[in-house]
Amino acid sequence: MGEEDVAARVQAAVNDVDAAPDVEPDWVRHREPSKVPTAVYSVRIPVERIAELRELAASRGVQPTALIRAWVLAQLDAARDADEYTRRWEREVRAAAEQLQRLLDERPGGTVPAGS
Repeated sequence: MGEEDVAARVQAAVNDVDAAPDVEPDWVRHREPSKVPTAVYSVRIPVERIAELRELAASRGVQPTALIRAWVLAQLDAARDADEYTRRWEREVRAAAEQLQRLLDERPGGTVPAGS
């Protein structure tokens, strides 16, 4: 939306208020209050990609901001899950190494043969 479009929309809103100053605005309310607090975070996106973002969001029937939010949250979840997978893998490798050490220690003589 260009500056002229924004200016025209603002002027139309002012004209509506001036035409009926005693009429309560038609507010849009959320159906339910948010279950978790949220914050606004500014993200810079190259101008040449904004149209692409809008088209993709429209094809999915969502607002561009909702699409961006879904992507960011999905990436955060994936990063957290990857970290948890890595920690679990490390615990399993450590447990396997400890089990192997116990087996070696239980061998007759309890030492690792030379050259092994």
